[in-house]
Order: sequence, then structure tokens, then C-alpha cells
Amino acid sequence: MHTKRILKYIATGCISLMFTACVPSLVRKTENKNMPVSYNQVRDTVNTAKVNWKEFFTDPDLIVLIDTALRNNQDLNIILQEINIASNEVRARKGQYLPFVDITAGAGVEKVARYTRSGSVEANSKIAPDQEFPDPLPDFMVAATVSWEVDIWKKLRNAKKSAVFSFLSTIEGKNFMVTNLITEIAIAYNEL
Repeated sequence: MHTKRILKYIATGCISLMFTACVPSLVRKTENKNMPVSYNQVRDTVNTAKVNWKEFFTDPDLIVLIDTALRNNQDLNIILQEINIASNEVRARKGQYLPFVDITAGAGVEKVARYTRSGSVEANSKIAPDQEFPDPLPDFMVAATVSWEVDIWKKLRNAKKSAVFSFLSTIEGKNFMVTNLITEIAIAYNEL
């Protein structure tokens, strides 16, 4: 019976510990109501997103780090090349509205074999011997072709619009990458 009583006290103690462990304690925190000096100043109508990062950060070591990282980041350089590609695609799509003019030129020489149909006609013709076909027959050609696609079904307009959207998305991707890179460097620099 004595052991039953001890087990009863131990079980009651464990249950009471479980209930007290689940109740959170209330901690009162006081807020800091001091405003930074530069928070509510009206500078001008420039959006803070348009402020250059070199104006935002004042530490020269951090500026050098960020500048080096932006210059040498391989992913950023790849995105810059994709922007050039997308820009060229927009120019190409704009050019599809214009008519295409192709100029071709060619030169050739034809030598007719004696024992072919053309050669026998030349040999058996009733032309004076001093007025035969020239031995090598020259062939010159200059041609110009013009083509223009009328955009009835909006194929060209949709292709141009798609190229413009692709160009704009690559620019925004670059902006996002630059912002993330600068943020990561600034956070790591301030933590150090």
C-alpha cells in the first residue's frame, strides 16, 4: 500500500508538471516609439526603389565589395547577355513589318559538249564558221525580289508583343538579381 501511495504522488506531480509546462508565460514588451530622423523627411518625389545603391550605402569598403561582386558575378553577366538577345529579338520583330528586298547576282560559264544535242545543233547549224557560238558561253544574272507579309491574323503583332514582354522580363530579372545580390552582401557585411 505504501508503494501505491508513492506512485500516486509521482503521477500527480507529473500531471501537474505537464499542465504547467503548456501554459505560456506572459512577457510584456515596450515598443520603441522613437522615430528615425530621416524617416518622415520629405526629400522629393523620387521613389526609394529608384535610389542608386551607391547613394544608399555610405561605407566605402561595402561599396567596393558590392561593385566587385556585380562586376564578376557570372549569373548576372549571363542575364546581361540575355537582355542583349531579347533586345535584338525585339528589333527583328519590328523589322518584320517592313517589306523585304533581296538582290541576287550570279555569273556562270557554260561549255557545250560536242556530242550532245546542243553541241550537234551548234556543229550542224548553217552559221558561217567564223560566226559559231562562243566556245564558253557566259551567263550573267542580276535579280531583285520584293516580298511583304500583310499582318491580317496578327501573327507579326503577337510575335512582336511576345518579344517585348520577354525583353521586359529579362530586365526585371536582372533588377531582381542585382537587388538580391546587393542585399545578401550588405547583410553578410553588417553581420561580420
